[in-house]
Amino acid sequence: MKNFSEKILVVGAGPQALFLVREFSRLNYHVILVGRKNEIAMHSKYGEKKAIRSEEHLVLELNSLANTYPKLKAYIASGFYLAFLMNHFPRFFQLYQVMPGHKVSIEQLMTKSKTYQLAKNVEVLFPQTHILMDVENQKLVNQLHYPQIVKWNKDIFLFEKPRFKTQLIENVAEMIELLKIVSDQEKASLITQDFLGADLKNNFSYGAYVDEGIVKLDICVNEVRHFRSGVSSVVEEYVGNYAKEIKQQAEAVLNQTKFTGFLDVEFKIKDGQLYLLEVNPRPFGFIKIMKKKYPELIAYIMGHKLVAYKNPKPVKWINVLRDMVLILKNPSEAIHMLKVLFDFNKRTFDVWDINDPLPFFYQMKR
Repeated sequence: MKNFSEKILVVGAGPQALFLVREFSRLNYHVILVGRKNEIAMHSKYGEKKAIRSEEHLVLELNSLANTYPKLKAYIASGFYLAFLMNHFPRFFQLYQVMPGHKVSIEQLMTKSKTYQLAKNVEVLFPQTHILMDVENQKLVNQLHYPQIVKWNKDIFLFEKPRFKTQLIENVAEMIELLKIVSDQEKASLITQDFLGADLKNNFSYGAYVDEGIVKLDICVNEVRHFRSGVSSVVEEYVGNYAKEIKQQAEAVLNQTKFTGFLDVEFKIKDGQLYLLEVNPRPFGFIKIMKKKYPELIAYIMGHKLVAYKNPKPVKWINVLRDMVLILKNPSEAIHMLKVLFDFNKRTFDVWDINDPLPFFYQMKR
């Protein structure tokens, strides 16, 4: 065991960071957590907290920590923090031993248009996609297949709230209206693509721990219920007909990179074909399901274990508070929720931890 003198920095304090802070602390690392005061991991009993007030304050804090602890191991636990550091503080990757690793690969995977080029190289399908600026400049509005889904090419906001996360555009008139109201900067940062449908039963994610582009540990899941866009409330391991193809296609994309770290690859099935939607090159929202699948997950990635035991049972993950809200809106799903809750051997919770309960109650308060 470590003697609690080795320090690890975690940047970002959302649910993914909460998982990392707890796990690193239980391996007797001294965790320094940098995040906003209202982020959930800041309420954990674990870790030394550094609350930041602005993007400028974040840079100052990270510079200060680097002066005190040169070449500290640093884990970025949020896509927004990752994008900010890549775009506005690239020196961070020189000051720290950063995970996720390999900047070129991170840029390829965090930028959808670049990810799609990797997919194209290996004949992995993806929705037809255009940069919004190109739609306007090349007068493509009438040539698009509606409905369209407009989303960010990559995360660009940290403290400032974006205009929207995604927006469904039903017809030409709505696209013209959108082009009128968004700024040139937003047009250059937004993409529009063919909308493949809202049915969640055909949404799948491939979560993995990757070492220089090679998948070491993985799990394929179906996001059974969504609390809102991009935020799940129930996730279950998927071992169905498309599981092998999902793994093969994800690996075909990742093998072209030198990426190291946690990530998830999102897919959609439409008309019997698999489409790549995006890659999130950082710990994903339901990362705790990886710990349920690989109980020695963190010990393995930190080099304490040479092999990670794999749980042979199909595993499940639930965020109870989010799912309760959804059940109130759709009571017919209550039986399924109860089945997940009482499946003690196979399910794990998102935020709840009996040894660190305060983040759960903070989430309830919010």
